[in-house]
Amino acid sequence: MSTSPFAADPSTSRLLGEGYCLSLEGNHLIIEHVPYVTPAGSVAYGRLALPVILSGTTVQDGAGDHRIWFVGEQPSDERGRPLPGPSPEPHAITAQLIANFMISSKPKGIGAFANTYDKITSYVRVLSHPAQIVDESVTATPGAGWNEIPDDLPFVYPDTGTARAGLAAMNAVFRGQRIGIIGLGGTGSYILDQVAKTWVDAIDLFDGDAFDNHNAYRAPGAASLSELQMRPNKAEYFAQKYGHMHTGITAHPVFITEANVTELNGCSFVFMAAADAKEKPMILDWLRQNGVPTIEVGMGIRDEGAGLSGLLAAVNHFPDRGAQDTATSQGGINEYDRNIQVADLNSLNAILAVISWKKYLGYYAKAESADEVVYKLFTNTIRNGLIDDTSAGQEEEL
Repeated sequence: MSTSPFAADPSTSRLLGEGYCLSLEGNHLIIEHVPYVTPAGSVAYGRLALPVILSGTTVQDGAGDHRIWFVGEQPSDERGRPLPGPSPEPHAITAQLIANFMISSKPKGIGAFANTYDKITSYVRVLSHPAQIVDESVTATPGAGWNEIPDDLPFVYPDTGTARAGLAAMNAVFRGQRIGIIGLGGTGSYILDQVAKTWVDAIDLFDGDAFDNHNAYRAPGAASLSELQMRPNKAEYFAQKYGHMHTGITAHPVFITEANVTELNGCSFVFMAAADAKEKPMILDWLRQNGVPTIEVGMGIRDEGAGLSGLLAAVNHFPDRGAQDTATSQGGINEYDRNIQVADLNSLNAILAVISWKKYLGYYAKAESADEVVYKLFTNTIRNGLIDDTSAGQEEEL
């Protein structure tokens, strides 16, 4: 048996003591060797899969209700008729392992299972009882076994959120990606906050500036006074913070310029969130020539006297599209240099960019390609723009 602390969980320990064969794979507790009857009326062995949340050494039910998933054919009774409860519902355990059926059967009288042991043994009985009528020699307890399938995800602790939602197959689109983020002052730090929670293999952070008080008020999380007094480099500060979750983050405490633009070599995608735009056209040109898809964010906020107004823009610079203007050349967006920024708008600007990135990867569905997403604060509207939209940049005037 594994020395994993999860094998010592009270429920899994009891299951193992009774001779169940278990494994932990893709943040699911797998019950192996579960006998059931196929639609053809023969006995076969399938697998039950329960998404779990790991709390210390305790395995918590990640489904949060009475559901469990099954890998195998349609479970049937001893005559080959479908059992009530199981219904076809694909559920990704890993990108390679998909459960075919969801089983839902509330325990009579109490409405909820007391623990994972009760839940698992209840569903094992539901499936195996018809099989034992057909062949009384079959058993769901062939002998204790524990197998913990390690994953190679770039995280410090398991991503049990994916198991709960069954998104393993979808999240596989992030594997192999190396993301560059240029600028961590405001919007860039919120981009990092989102990207660090995906399965991308690596994240490179580029910023040569110090992390000061004003940065703390427009960035995710809460910096301590002692951290601010040390004036850490922004890239190094955020690499250390998000290194608590993601293992693939590397800090580059430099500004990207023409002299060192090759630091971006190896990036499969780049987010440009730098406030200083002097070398931005050169950087974008280098990325375009090297076939690196990029999303550039920009913010133009001004004081109108009766309140702040302005625009947020996420501009796509993708290899399969024509050359696009920079966000700082769009109508009103060049106000970014006035440095009127607030955390909620920085966050929204980042979210617009991250959603566009996920659409580019195919994670989110899209109706049509767009070259930019512009949010107008005064009217609270979002517009998708195309390169051949001659009105782009004109209708966005403040």
